Amino acid sequence: MKRVLAVAVVSVLAGVTTAEAAERPKLSVVRVANPPQFALAGQPFEVSGRLRNAGDADGKARVKISLRRHANGEDVRKLGAVRLRVPAGARKSFSTKVRAPRKVGLYFVAACVKRKGKKGKVVCRSSRERVLVFTWPQVPPPPNPPNPPEQPEEPEEPGPTFEPGARTLGDPLFPQLGNGGYDALHYDIEVDYDREANEFNSARTTMTATATQNLSEFSLDFQDLPVSYVEVNGEPAAFEQVEAEPQLSSDPDHTQPMKLVVTPAEGIPEGTEFTVAVEYAGEPQVIVDPDGSSEGWIPACYRPEPTDPEVCDSAFVVGEPMGSQGWFPSNNYPSDKATFRTEITVAFGEKAFGTGELEDRVDNPDGTTTWTWVEDDPTAPYLVTATNGVFGYAAVSANETLTGRTLPVHVGYDPSATDAQLENLWLYVASNGSLIDFFGERFGPYPFDSYGAIFDRAPDIGYALEVQTKSHFASLNTAANTYVHELAHQWFGNAVTLERWNDIWFNEGWARFSEWLYAYESGATATTPEEQFSSRYNNPNFDWSIAPAVLDGDPANLFEGTPTYTRGGMVIEGYREIVGDARFYDFAKAIQQQFAHDNISTQEFVALALEMSGFEGEDLELLEEYFQQWLFGVEKPTVSPESFS
Repeated sequence: MKRVLAVAVVSVLAGVTTAEAAERPKLSVVRVANPPQFALAGQPFEVSGRLRNAGDADGKARVKISLRRHANGEDVRKLGAVRLRVPAGARKSFSTKVRAPRKVGLYFVAACVKRKGKKGKVVCRSSRERVLVFTWPQVPPPPNPPNPPEQPEEPEEPGPTFEPGARTLGDPLFPQLGNGGYDALHYDIEVDYDREANEFNSARTTMTATATQNLSEFSLDFQDLPVSYVEVNGEPAAFEQVEAEPQLSSDPDHTQPMKLVVTPAEGIPEGTEFTVAVEYAGEPQVIVDPDGSSEGWIPACYRPEPTDPEVCDSAFVVGEPMGSQGWFPSNNYPSDKATFRTEITVAFGEKAFGTGELEDRVDNPDGTTTWTWVEDDPTAPYLVTATNGVFGYAAVSANETLTGRTLPVHVGYDPSATDAQLENLWLYVASNGSLIDFFGERFGPYPFDSYGAIFDRAPDIGYALEVQTKSHFASLNTAANTYVHELAHQWFGNAVTLERWNDIWFNEGWARFSEWLYAYESGATATTPEEQFSSRYNNPNFDWSIAPAVLDGDPANLFEGTPTYTRGGMVIEGYREIVGDARFYDFAKAIQQQFAHDNISTQEFVALALEMSGFEGEDLELLEEYFQQWLFGVEKPTVSPESFS
């Protein structure tokens, strides 16, 4: 998926009741696809994008296409329009051909629509890239040709220009991650793993993607595992493994991200679907982040007793934010979601867990077993796993009252667990149905086709991760609030994922709020979410110095507890107190509906929160200031829920 910059748009419907307003379409342009880099003056080129209807009524939209000298400037050339119908609460793509103007220059492509369809405020979105309108030079005939042709020859049409895809998606915290020029659609990952040697005997990853420009070369995020062969569309391709730029950290113990740069035998035209297959082997990589934490393909090791030899009985495979590129090549950025098929071959008797549904398990003649997992919901690469090793395994189920579904639940646990630990873990697993019902009632139906939990004994890792459909816990003494936190992430973080890494407060804020809410509603604590908020807000020692949506621009702050988790949770809880439960849970469900299996930016979150607040005038302005202070401020906010009473 392509990244977009969201613009908060607030409509004030003076004199209109809430019920009447809810019956109107609320249209906006959420994407204008990258235009071609070059357009010949007077010749047609294609413009595409996407509309969103956040209202409760279908909208008939007339999308006007124009060119601008500046992204947010006035239109300088009207190109055309396209009409389409956008159902209530849905998104709809558009595509149309327009004709480039005769005047050469660099332009942004803008798409505009009236907010209410046939009337209302005009809202626009510009492309992030510019298109160069140019004229092809005419070749003059030679003077006094002896035998001039009867018909002058037509100048040849210029051939397409192919350019390398960008080696970054411009993330403020991790500019080394992500790649431009294509949109990943699907990954087939095949690994044959020798756990005792901690090596891939062989591995092959095939990515299917669509070119978003004319590509002469492109890159994938991949660490320095030895690559033996690369092919594009079945033909051998040249490749090079290089360090990403700029340097991520000055500490040599922190991992510098790398790129696999691929040059196909011939250029790939924009709009073309293509495949790239990479064959590699060797020791999969542990990635060390700027905050010192480890991720990627991590051998899970422990000593049964302090004087015993170390036991490494599994590989704990987690990817946030960079770890996935330690074991498979990808466009390792959260906004480029894709579907996955993961095939993991391990020694007979060992278990292997991938994201999604168990498609097959085959015992091979050579004494190995191949586990195949398929996830057909779009997935960010950092949420993919291949955890494997010596595990106990159980396939159970959970009933979802809201939909009547019976969901498969896959559970893996380290066999060294004591009886007391196992009893506690099975209590968590047994609670899945009630937890899914609890959050489903408030957030909407569980967004995937199964759930699962992996409980490993990996004391050197020290954290849990919301791997899509299979939450991972690196301890056999997992706390109840941690289990709730990771399950809540399946809605906020996995189904709806942050757009950029400095939007991580969205993922962690919702999960922290969910902890507070469930702990109180289930009777585990007498502390209400309101009290959780106020005790921190009124604490004179609370640190307000790092803004959640900025994080000082330092990737080491990505998982900093106060701004990302606590203050993020306070943003969510404060909004609930301000607008009330009914509007708040409608807002939570709207996020799940409008951004289902997609990405959300901080700006899009704020825009929707303002829109669904029901506020007007000064209250609406005050709510906008609330989000500004809480998400971007570095001092204690002066606007709190009490400001609205």
